[in-house]
Amino acid sequence: MQVRLFVYGSLRPGQCNYDQLSDSVLASQAASVGGWLRLRPEGYPALSLAPDWPRRGGQPGHWPELPGGVELELASGEVGGDLLDLNWTPELGQKLDDFEGFTEHAPDYLRVACWTSCGWAWTYVAPEDRADWERIAGWPPQGHLSPRVPHQRR
Repeated sequence: MQVRLFVYGSLRPGQCNYDQLSDSVLASQAASVGGWLRLRPEGYPALSLAPDWPRRGGQPGHWPELPGGVELELASGEVGGDLLDLNWTPELGQKLDDFEGFTEHAPDYLRVACWTSCGWAWTYVAPEDRADWERIAGWPPQGHLSPRVPHQRR
C-alpha cells in the first residue's frame, strides 16, 4: 500500500531528518499547500493551514484512506514542500506519528489529510497557530541556523 505525505521541513529530501523515512520513499515531487510556517522554539517549522484550506483530521496510529474529490479552486498554496509517495506499513505510520509527537495528550503536531497542489496527502500541522512563534517564509529559515542534529523526541 502507498501513502502520500506532504513534508515541508526537516523530513524533506536532503534535510537532517529525511533518514526517518527515506527507505520507504517511492517517488517525490514538489507541491504546496495554503497556509504559513512558524519556527518552533526547538528550531523546527510548524505548518498552520489557512482556515478555509481543505483538511480532514486524523487519529494517532490510524491512517485511513485519503479523501477523494478534487478541490480545483485551490490548485496551489503559499507553503512549498515535497509530496512523498511512501511504501506504507503500520510500523512506518507509528514511527512517523511518534517522531512528530502526534499523541492523544498534548501533541507536538497533529496529522491531517489536506489538499495539496498535487492532490490529497497526509501532513503534520501545528496544534494551534502560535503568534508568539516567528513566521518564516520556508525551510530552512533565512537568517537562522537550522538544526544540525536529527530531531529527537522525548
